[in-house]
Amino acid sequence: DEWREISNDLRKNVDLETALNKTPPDEKLIKEIIRIVGGCISEKDREVRDWYLNGQMKIPVEQLINYYRSEILTIITPNYDCLVEYCCDELKIHCNTGFAGYFRKTLDFEKAEREAEYVDKTVIVRGKRRRIEKTTPHVKLFKVHGSIDWYDFNNSTVSDIFLIESGRYEDKRLIIIPGYRKYSDAFHKPYRELIQKADNSLRSGRSFLMIGYGFNDDHLQEILVKRLKEDEKPGIIITKELSEKAKELLSDCPKLWGISQKNSSTVIRNKDIEYEIP
Repeated sequence: DEWREISNDLRKNVDLETALNKTPPDEKLIKEIIRIVGGCISEKDREVRDWYLNGQMKIPVEQLINYYRSEILTIITPNYDCLVEYCCDELKIHCNTGFAGYFRKTLDFEKAEREAEYVDKTVIVRGKRRRIEKTTPHVKLFKVHGSIDWYDFNNSTVSDIFLIESGRYEDKRLIIIPGYRKYSDAFHKPYRELIQKADNSLRSGRSFLMIGYGFNDDHLQEILVKRLKEDEKPGIIITKELSEKAKELLSDCPKLWGISQKNSSTVIRNKDIEYEIP
């Protein structure tokens, strides 16, 4: 059956996305894969969270977030884990995921934006009192493939970390699994609106840092590629090994740099030059 073929490929060290593209699963199997993938990542996420919050380990992205703590930092990620959120909590930096509320948050972009606003001062204009509002520095996080704490609950998209802990409703978890389905699923709620807002951020971005990204998500990267290639915006790709698509992009973008590993050395390159640092 389908799962037997997918399992055989996984045992041969074929990655999940390639295996699912080769043997497209039916709806029943997709739900089971979501349950298994979500459960595995949730378990590891919980371990890392406990180690991190107890001071037993560091999460590298914490340094990046802390460096930009006086600004509004936009992070777009296809990852399902909650590591960025944990770092923001530890650094006492507001993190806007598009959800508003406290324990069981609901997807509400406008309300979530208002949670980052504050009244800077009150002035009198033509005899009328007027509030001057500002936006506090924060992280704007777009999880465009969903998250382990997102659920379709009572016909609403909610974020509830307690549901992760309970292990219940795993069949209701909202994540886009790898494979051909990610392109069609991305056009359904809640992902469509998330991707649209992420695209708007890419359109207004002045520079781009890409960590561990292989440029294999055509539904996410069209505007990013345009900004790097046609608009010649500066960018850096940091990854263990550059994908073929990343190498092609480097050859087309004059202000794009790649940093990758080669044996025990670090390779820094752009379209014209390449350095190898032992």
